Amino acid sequence: MLRDLALAGKAACSLEDQASLVPIVTLLAKLGQNAKKKGLLTLESELNNIRDPFLNLAIQLIVDKVEPENLKDILDSDIYYNESNGRELLKKIIIREGVLRIQSGDNHRNILICTKIFLGKLDQSYWA
Repeated sequence: MLRDLALAGKAACSLEDQASLVPIVTLLAKLGQNAKKKGLLTLESELNNIRDPFLNLAIQLIVDKVEPENLKDILDSDIYYNESNGRELLKKIIIREGVLRIQSGDNHRNILICTKIFLGKLDQSYWA
């Protein structure tokens, strides 16, 4: 997990922006569940359906069997050196966390817990 207060400040966004990221969190949990059941290569069939360029890149890197440390470095470089902020930056941070957990074989509940934590302003009603 990224622990950088300056980055966290740049990723701050409204309740509405955070709510708009719920589908990304649930998608990451679903992808993780499929990968856990059927293997990481099953993610290749999902690539055509993933519209977010950062998530698509991350999944492609998993499918291409990029080593975990290299995947982390690539995603971190995009997060730190592309000038994203607010909602877009928060989305990338969530995707990074979820993808690294998918690659490591975490179960979907753990992926869900560890990604939705970034949406701290949202109460339980957003997750029903």
